[in-house]
Amino acid sequence: MIGVDIGGTNLLIGKVNGSTVTQRMHEPIIKRGDFYAVARQVSDAILSFAPQELDTVGIAVAGGVDAENGIVLRAQNLDWDNVPLAEVVAEQLQCKVVIENDVTAAAWGEFKFGAAKNADSMFAVWVGTGIGGGLILDGNIWRGPLGTGGEFGMSISEHEPKIQDRVLESFASRSGLQRVTGVADLDTEAITIAYNNDEEITYAVNAGAKRIGSSIANVITLLSLDTVVLGGGLIEALGSPFIRQIRNQFDIDVFPHHCRSCVFTQTALGPDAGLLGAADIASHS
Repeated sequence: MIGVDIGGTNLLIGKVNGSTVTQRMHEPIIKRGDFYAVARQVSDAILSFAPQELDTVGIAVAGGVDAENGIVLRAQNLDWDNVPLAEVVAEQLQCKVVIENDVTAAAWGEFKFGAAKNADSMFAVWVGTGIGGGLILDGNIWRGPLGTGGEFGMSISEHEPKIQDRVLESFASRSGLQRVTGVADLDTEAITIAYNNDEEITYAVNAGAKRIGSSIANVITLLSLDTVVLGGGLIEALGSPFIRQIRNQFDIDVFPHHCRSCVFTQTALGPDAGLLGAADIASHS
């Protein structure tokens, strides 16, 4: 089995055997915004990495997807709209291709094999180049009738109408922090070094964390879930201090107070979560 994770910045491919990623390859996405160029990059990378293992490929992609029809409805950080990702890659590879939202795939990976394997339901929040969410309800992926269940980063987080980018990830993701601080080349390493050392960046990171905490509180109040798994590049890089900011705001905002019993845990699978989830979903599709 092959699992693929197409993020806003990087491409990750893994050979999957059951609950284990046995081999990985990683490369930057070369032409963000050019769907056919990225689809070709993905296909070429898979062919060079695992030419003998092309039976079924599961692809996790950062964006809203129509998983049933293999269409990426909107990928904000790739600037894709209504693109037939599964069809194009399947034609190039001549095998079955199944796509899923990247954080839904990661949520499924954590639910089956990782931090939430003992839970019945859970909510996953991944904070990296963008922000995404994934929902598992009563042991099943929840996509909803419109197919976008769990979409989290595009929720409205600012009510000042004069601000054009009002969604959560425009304030609290890595790309959002670039926008807020005005530092266009602010990468994860630079954020990690500056956090709690540079006043402006620390303020921006903590303000974003509070927005994430409030947004998670809304989800938990609405759905009454008891497990949240946090992952993604910023979560893994900034670790406990960042998660503590998210959790503190969650505790302030969640209703009623007994929902504070909701457990927050960090990803147990890291970057493998999406690969494992995508491969497992594809194998049962």
